[in-house]
Amino acid sequence: MDKLFQSLSTESILNALTIGQEYLKWKEGAKSDGMGNSASAKQVADQVAYGVISCITVGVLIVMLYMSVFGQRVRATAVRWHVLNCSLWGILHLISYASFAEKAPWPNYITNQNWRDTARQVECFTRSVFPAGMVFVYLEQIILTIAPKLANSIVFNAIFFILLIPFLNGLMIFLYYAHFMDIVWWYEPIDLFNLATYLIFTTFTFIYFLFCLFGTCLCCATMTSKKPSSRTTGTFADMWLLFPYGLIPSIMYGPSFGMTSVSFAMQHLLTWVLESGLLTGGGGSSSGGSFIDMNLLMQVATNAILAMPWFVLLFPLVQSILALVCLRMFREQFFFMISCGRIFEGKRAKIGMTEWNVTSIGPPPLYPNSPSEKQEA
Repeated sequence: MDKLFQSLSTESILNALTIGQEYLKWKEGAKSDGMGNSASAKQVADQVAYGVISCITVGVLIVMLYMSVFGQRVRATAVRWHVLNCSLWGILHLISYASFAEKAPWPNYITNQNWRDTARQVECFTRSVFPAGMVFVYLEQIILTIAPKLANSIVFNAIFFILLIPFLNGLMIFLYYAHFMDIVWWYEPIDLFNLATYLIFTTFTFIYFLFCLFGTCLCCATMTSKKPSSRTTGTFADMWLLFPYGLIPSIMYGPSFGMTSVSFAMQHLLTWVLESGLLTGGGGSSSGGSFIDMNLLMQVATNAILAMPWFVLLFPLVQSILALVCLRMFREQFFFMISCGRIFEGKRAKIGMTEWNVTSIGPPPLYPNSPSEKQEA
């Protein structure tokens, strides 16, 4: 009886284990199906969001493009041509990103094979427009803060027009097509241009911030001086408002620049980093303490990678909104458009003359009520 009981117990235990294993397999399968469905639903939701944001942004960029070309209140200074470049190439950026991004809403929209093969280079091209242009915008704003009347000079404006439109666009197009040349480059030209322009852009942002501090002192001296000056409080307001216009995109641009720089660092800087001891301590010895908190570095890198797709998607929209908020000429043109010319009526006056013609069209004229009144009139 004991042996029979033991055999029955063993058989029962084996059956129970078998049933338990089958149950666990079924549960894991159901769980994976649920996770798959959840992930698929999130992917679809993200794709829809990408599509909606892309369409809205293209509409905003078309409006910015129109204001840059035909705006009556927009001066022919560097920032005008900069916004024109960003709006035009921003549309190309969204078309490409909506087809090749990880959560692209229209993944098979672009069928050109050369474009598909160089999608990463196209993205580097379009992401280089803003930082490269801002270097010239910073330089011009520094000059105009010191000598505002230069904005009336055709020669001065023509110099920055040539730098931003023919020169910069021609250089970027050449660097993109250099990928197809039968030349062994030291590094991918457009990628290297993207890295260089971002580093120069961030350096100029810091330099421009220091100039803004100097400009504040200049503003106080101008306001207390009894001598007439072409510099006004609006001059220094424009100076400071340009700073967030460049600073916020530089922060948003950081994660994508980091991803571009990783490939360059692994290819050309890895040996130097290991030998310098930045990661392991002095002299590359593993016994020394690390100069970099790797846990913090990995956490920052993880968050940057998660935020990067949305930053790349939203960058053209954020840049356009900042242009309307921070750049006075585009802010005036926007109100001029939505008010059908009732606010900021007419063209911009020259620096040094009566500016900021903030007039409003009053009520319609009064007409005579009777034919006799008409004859008397």
